[in-house]
Amino acid sequence: MIKTFTTLFTLLLLISGNLCQAEESVKYNKVLFKSVLSEEDGKDIQVREAYFPPGWKAPRHYHNSNLFIYVVEGEFEVELAGSDKVTYRQGEALQMNSGIEMEARNPSATHSLKLAVFQVGNPDADFVVPVQ
Repeated sequence: MIKTFTTLFTLLLLISGNLCQAEESVKYNKVLFKSVLSEEDGKDIQVREAYFPPGWKAPRHYHNSNLFIYVVEGEFEVELAGSDKVTYRQGEALQMNSGIEMEARNPSATHSLKLAVFQVGNPDADFVVPVQ
């Protein structure tokens, strides 16, 4: 367990260290680390690096896993069902529970958004589920 958290902390530092890289114009969401948390219930953890260009907006959706999100760069505007819109800035973190409908966006017209996403849940479930 300590080894897993040490690895996660190291990955977070690596993601943070990439801030000096050139701006990218295409969004991405890549898995950097994956590990089984519990053989009994099939839960795993994935660490993702997600990048969103200025003005990006996600359609209404929900996630099948619990998410712990750290804003590495930029601003992340989130509106969870039944809650007010909240803007998280560089260095801030939030938690999202699975199954809650939401909208998210990068409110900046000039700056990119980079997130470190810690996903805990079923490894076979879709990461994002669009809402009709």
